[in-house]
This record gives sequence, structure tokens and C-alpha cells, in this order.
Amino acid sequence: MKKSFLKYILAGFLITGLNACEKSIEINPTHSATIENAFKSIGDYDAGLSGIYNSMRGVGYYGRNLSVLPDMSTDNLVQTTESLVNFLEVTDWLYTPQNGTVGETWLGCYNIIANANIIINNIDKVVTPANQKQANRIKGQALAIRALVHFDLLRYFGENFDRNSTGLGVVYRKISVLEESPATTKPARQTVKQNYDDIFADLNTARTLLGDIDAPVNTGAKYKIDLIGLSAIYARVALYAKDWPVAISNATTVINALPLASRSVYPSIWRDQSNAEVAFAVFFSPGEFLSRLAGDVYSPTPGTNRSQFEGNPTLFTQIDEVNDVRFPTSVTRGFSTTSLVRSNSRLVVTKYLGKGSALDGVVDWKAFRTGEMYLIRAEAYANTTGQEALGLADLNTLRAARINGFVNGSETGTALITAIATERRKELFMEGHRWFDLKRTTRTIDRVSITSPTTSILLAPGRREWVWPIPQGERDANSNIQQNTGY
Repeated sequence: MKKSFLKYILAGFLITGLNACEKSIEINPTHSATIENAFKSIGDYDAGLSGIYNSMRGVGYYGRNLSVLPDMSTDNLVQTTESLVNFLEVTDWLYTPQNGTVGETWLGCYNIIANANIIINNIDKVVTPANQKQANRIKGQALAIRALVHFDLLRYFGENFDRNSTGLGVVYRKISVLEESPATTKPARQTVKQNYDDIFADLNTARTLLGDIDAPVNTGAKYKIDLIGLSAIYARVALYAKDWPVAISNATTVINALPLASRSVYPSIWRDQSNAEVAFAVFFSPGEFLSRLAGDVYSPTPGTNRSQFEGNPTLFTQIDEVNDVRFPTSVTRGFSTTSLVRSNSRLVVTKYLGKGSALDGVVDWKAFRTGEMYLIRAEAYANTTGQEALGLADLNTLRAARINGFVNGSETGTALITAIATERRKELFMEGHRWFDLKRTTRTIDRVSITSPTTSILLAPGRREWVWPIPQGERDANSNIQQNTGY
């Protein structure tokens, strides 16, 4: 990344508390900000950590590109004639190194990482015996965030997800902006294996630190990463790495701590009326920040009522409309907030209508929850010799929790793996998983049928488009960073 850009990132961190990345690069610093004059006490670092969590709301991260975009780009959603086609290059897999969405994802993620590094590398300067446990709480969270965001970069820009792959991963940044030297400002990409090594190392250190803290990380809603949220991150990373024992043990920790919601409670999760199942969420406040979770798919805001993407019938014909609570929670036939009449064949996405009875499309992003953990553990068990029955039991437990009158299935072998994959699609609809699930299992995207403005219907395994290009601006600034194959 360009040195000048990183200076702006630091300015945004120190002055604005880390708003979204597109805000921070607009800051024009009037003096030279340094770590020493901005972080003078342990409280300053705690405030800085809160700023990092705020920055995770940016459109380059959970505000859109790591939340709803993975569904927009696959067979879970159908683009409609109401679309403004703002993301057609991405959703039709036509992106180039110059694409703005690709670039804002790269910069948004490294913005978060850069500021996590400021805490990780400098908080010890203000540590005393009296505040050591407080420092552990702050630094442990910063390390967990650094690991998570690098993992998300790897998911989009890495060549594959094999645990020991020598394929190209991403640059794992461990230094803060002001600690850079000419030798470290232009790093080359590491291998996928090296990325995993660093991710697990950060998670391990975070676990140690968060096990010895001064106060609970969360006292209500899970807006920060505590030991339960950390286990959820571990489980997801281990799933991609196919480290089945680690996936099982960490998913189990979350499952034991956070039971599945009942069918009566489940819909209230998506209205932010219940914290059931939620291991880590990112807070979005109405009027404070414009969430794009709904806006780029369905905007319920009165006067807008634009349904740009809707549920794909090929998915929802597999979901019991009467008995499966996920159908009416995810979509509503012909839904409209105005007098506009839509056909009942149109499955308007209503999973993110707003908090309570609000219709502004602003809700918290549920980054990790128990439903996913059951599916992770089921997949891990199903791929572990002699533990297939446990995988089926987890799958049946989840299905019974969501479907009224469900009768236990008896799938085995390939049929069980397929059933788990199908359930992931149902359970995790519009939760940022579909693109990556298809990529990690080398499956084809088949939208079955398309209408304008969509032009692409199939994306087969092995195509270059499964790996996003490194942004051209990054390569212009760093001649040592390699481009992905085909770009």
C-alpha cells in the first residue's frame, strides 16, 4: 500500500476513531500524528480498539463486501429489473484489477489491520502490573481481529484454501504504519500455508491473553470478540483448512455456550430483538451509519422500496414454506413498503428490514452464530473416519430446530456431505458464505436461468474469477506484489 495512503489511515484512526475506510482517506491532517502523542494511557488503547470495531462497518468489510456481496455474486440471489447495476462487474464475475469494489475491499481490510497493529505493537509501552490484565483484554481482541481480517482477505484473494498450499496467499501485515522501513513497505505475498500459520498463531496468542483479563469483554450483546467469539473464528478457519479436530473442538465450545434458538425466537434474531445464537455481531445504529446490508439487495426505506436482488426460486423450492421458519424469515412473497405491487412469485429479501418494527434496513451484522457452528461440526464429523453418525446427529439437530415436525434424516457418505452443503445454503442465506462455500468445495455456480441485467449464468471450478485480482493501485505502489493468474 502506498505510504501516503497509510498516513491517511493513521490520521483517520487518531482523529475520527476509525470510521469506514472511505471516510478516513478524506481526512486532511494538519499536524504530524504519532503513536506517542495519541496513545498516552491504557484508556487510549481501549478507545482505539472500539474505533477498530467501528471500522468493521465499512462497505469494504461487513457493511457490504464481506456480508451480502457473497450472496449477490452467486446462485442465492436473482438480480431484478429494479437493479441500479452498481455491482454488475462483480456479480457477473467481470472484474479487473481496476474494479472499485475489489479495491475498496483490499483497502478496507488493510485499514482495519493497520490499526490493529498499532495496538498490538505498542500497547506494552503503557503496561504496568496494575493494568496488565486490561492490556491483555485489549491486545487479545486486536490479535483476533488481525487474524480474522487476514483470513477474509485470503478468502477473496488467495489461490486456494489448502492448509499446506504453496499457492499465493496475501500479505500478512504485522507492523503498524509508523514502524515501517523501506524494506517493509513493499512486501511480497506469502503462501497460503504461511497465512494459515500466522492466522493460527495470532488466534493462539489471543486465546492466552483473553484467558487472563480484568473484566468480561461483553456484558450483554456480543459486539466484541470474547473467548466464545474467538472459538467461532477458530472453527471457521479450521473448516477451510480441513483441520477437522480443531473445527470440532472449537465449534463445540460455541455450541455448548450458545444453544440454538427456538423457532419462536429465531425470527427475532434478525430484528435485533434477541441475542440468541450470536457469538459476535457488529453494531449498526440507525441514523449513525448507513448500512448497506439491505440497501444493495432490498431497500425497505419508505420512498425507496427498491428490490434489486431477490431470493432465487431454485433455493427456496428446497425450503418448506409452511414449516421451515427460515423461509418467512429470509424472504416475503411480493413484499413492498409502498403501494407498489409485486408479484407473489418475487421473493423479496426481508431478512434485514430493520431493528424491531423499523423499516430502514439498518440491523446488526451477525458475523458468527451457533447455526453455523452446528454445520461446521457436522461437516468435520462427516469427514472424520468413524464419526459420520455424529455429523448426521448435528445436521438433524439443526433441521429439527428450524423445521416444524421434522423427521430425522438417515443420510450417509456422499449423501450426508451433500445434505450438509444444502443445509448451509438454507441456514446461511444472506450471511456472507455462499461464494466461499462454493469456492472451497470447488463447485459450479449455476444460476439456472437469468434475465437482464445479469449476463453470466455459469462459473465452473478452476476459472480465474474464483480468485479476485490484486488491485492495480496496490501493484502500482508495490512492484513486489504478485498478481493472481489470468489478470
